[in-house]
Amino acid sequence: MKNIISFILFIIIIAATSCHSKLAPQQTLNQQTTDSKGNKNLLGRSTKEALEKEPYNVWFNKNYADYIIDTLTAEQLKPNLSGKNFTIFMGTWCGDSRREVPRMFKILEYCGVPSSHIQLIMLNNVDSMYKQSPQHEERGINIHRVPDLLVYDKNKEMGRIVESPVVSLEKDLLSITNNEGYSPNYKAVSFLITIFNEKKADDINTHLNDYANAIKLLAKNSSELNTYGYVLMAAKEMDKAGIVFKCNTVLYPGDANVFDSMGEYYFKTGDKLLAKENYQKTLQLEPGNEDAKKMLAQLEN
Repeated sequence: MKNIISFILFIIIIAATSCHSKLAPQQTLNQQTTDSKGNKNLLGRSTKEALEKEPYNVWFNKNYADYIIDTLTAEQLKPNLSGKNFTIFMGTWCGDSRREVPRMFKILEYCGVPSSHIQLIMLNNVDSMYKQSPQHEERGINIHRVPDLLVYDKNKEMGRIVESPVVSLEKDLLSITNNEGYSPNYKAVSFLITIFNEKKADDINTHLNDYANAIKLLAKNSSELNTYGYVLMAAKEMDKAGIVFKCNTVLYPGDANVFDSMGEYYFKTGDKLLAKENYQKTLQLEPGNEDAKKMLAQLEN
């Protein structure tokens, strides 16, 4: 009997050790990488303390110190933030993140939000992992711009500030936590996300022009959808990415860049004929486009 018990304990210890080793990478904080230009970036779960150290402190500490809190609104905000949880998605490579995230921390701290209620996730900017983290905390929650501040009440999202506030960080947070029907930036993308949740890709493609007409009232420029298309393509959601890029060509038929992106999409999905057509359209609109020339030469081989 003792031998059997000892054997069972041994198996439990081995299993626990194995499980721990598999989970260990997920617990890594403040993972640092160096990009092709020699710039250091953080990836995955991180802490404010990491941003207060070199090389990130150059912009974090300055933007934190320089920001003047709207104390009148922040005082109204304080009771609303009690018990709430926050997730901030950002990129240390991103200018908007460098500006807004220090301000976000300053406001949340002023309002008495404990650090344990703030989760900080760093996203990548390389093509194959565009706006993704190593552990993919962004998956399934439609992160397409950074920074992104998500507000949670009992694990349910109340709202989010996308890239920059609509009015101000303080007033936007007050609107979200007062349940005033706050709508963040990039309404065209929000509309598409809703459509993707409700309709199949084939149905959307059948009525693409109708959806494009609806999006036309919401989109500010071609980059709004273009960025979203690349986020979807990096996440291997190719059907959705194709719809986004097609919408952009309908909305902005005089923009060479949207056809260049459409060409890249078809190239990556293996449709060389349509890739050529879109790169040729790019050159019609912008004869000096070097990327289109290079890709057409590659497609000819």
